Amino acid sequence: STVVCLREEDLPFERPPSEPGQPGEKPGSESADSPVEDTGRRLLCVACGYPVTSESERIEKSGAHAHIFFNPYGLVFEVGCFAAAPGCAAMGETSSEFTWFTGYLWRIGVCRRCGLHLGWRYMSEGGTFHGLILTHLKSESF
Repeated sequence: STVVCLREEDLPFERPPSEPGQPGEKPGSESADSPVEDTGRRLLCVACGYPVTSESERIEKSGAHAHIFFNPYGLVFEVGCFAAAPGCAAMGETSSEFTWFTGYLWRIGVCRRCGLHLGWRYMSEGGTFHGLILTHLKSESF
């Protein structure tokens, strides 16, 4: 499979400075502790191995965990839904354009360590979840 890394000049926003240890921790920063609990199978960034989420955070949206979508540029993504993804930082402006989940706004989600595009953080009045690109994650068992 192919890993797609976004270049800084391709992003519609500037990368903010690091703020380690904060809830909105930015890419390039990394706390000493793993942001993902060691309870079962962790899912790591395929590019740098940073812990992003775990299998226990899998959820269903619109009747399924995994969905296949395409963006306005014709790029196809297989996206898995997760209740939490502490290793994924939400960046950029909130948008409702071309949302894949009705009633949800989204922001781009990137690896907190290396900045790889991992997916999107979806937000609504009913809560939040992460739609993560499954080919941008790899498993690690304990």
